[in-house]
Amino acid sequence: MSLHSALRFSDPGTFAARSIEAHEIALAGGTTSTLDSRILRAWRRSGAAGISPDQQAPSSVLSREEIAHARGQTPLHRVAADVVASVADTSAAGRHLVVVSDTRGRVLWRAGNAQVLRRADSIAFVEGADWSEKSIGTNGISLALEAGTLAHATAGEHFVRAHHGWTCTASPIRNSRGRIVGVLDVSHPLRYSSAETAALVRCGTRLAESLLAALPSPFDSDSRTEASYAGTPGRDPGHDRTAHASAVTSIRLLGWKPAVIRADGTSIPLTPRRAELLALLASREAWSARALSEALYEDPSATTTVRGEVRRLRQLTGLSIDSQPYSLCPRERECVDYLSVEHPDDLLPDSEIPAIIDLRYGI
Repeated sequence: MSLHSALRFSDPGTFAARSIEAHEIALAGGTTSTLDSRILRAWRRSGAAGISPDQQAPSSVLSREEIAHARGQTPLHRVAADVVASVADTSAAGRHLVVVSDTRGRVLWRAGNAQVLRRADSIAFVEGADWSEKSIGTNGISLALEAGTLAHATAGEHFVRAHHGWTCTASPIRNSRGRIVGVLDVSHPLRYSSAETAALVRCGTRLAESLLAALPSPFDSDSRTEASYAGTPGRDPGHDRTAHASAVTSIRLLGWKPAVIRADGTSIPLTPRRAELLALLASREAWSARALSEALYEDPSATTTVRGEVRRLRQLTGLSIDSQPYSLCPRERECVDYLSVEHPDDLLPDSEIPAIIDLRYGI
């Protein structure tokens, strides 16, 4: 009897038991109609690739330097940190792991609470690990890349037995031309299976695609990355003019009209809250989300709000604000006016939050 997909969430225990039973039958050379034929085909491909169902780790794991290089080669490097931060739950109550991979199935970003990360470490579901079908067998990421749409891998649907305690939901991320540029995956231990996971993945995917669409060319590119695009023969000279015109030359936070000024003379006004956020970012080399939450809202738990504000500030101004930890790039930090004066008494004079007052008077 075919295993109904609705059981994946309504009765995960039954789904797991039946899928694992089908897995053992298939690997023993028997036939089963329990699972989707796409899973069975994926298992055959995994076996043909030389993957063992008792394998403990992917065939390839990148070094730290290789991870940094791989991140730079995908257009997702400008949006992945925001996407992961928006979808992840790193609190003690968090139950799921969030992963972003490139088109080769290599895990380049991940987040979750300490307990979930430790459990993921035990199956080498780590940054740099190659989770393609040819490296670790059938899994959520490989199925999403193969199908080109949202996919699930629950319990026995994974080819490798060590993964049978997990359920994974993954979706391709596409650029504005519809090309797949990576995968967003949300995974958690089987007992936490929930139909809400698919909605979370869809929301995260839409966020990633919206952020990609908002980026200036060439960052939303599947064939040329920021790094490889620079200095390429035949490059459109208009790109240099556009990039220069949009470069930030001044960040004005002294006085009553805070704004970001671009090289072409464009002035982007800042709301009081975004001006306060930018002043704090400029005040030190790096901030954690928790520290920013406490400084802005006097509430260290308001990290989700802070992440949203940082994302909107980045989109509005084009400033290069890194995440995890948050930091303003050195070149743009040099453009902040109050950092170049000895007594910034006029720093955001209408702000009454203690952190800004401390900056104003050099405390």
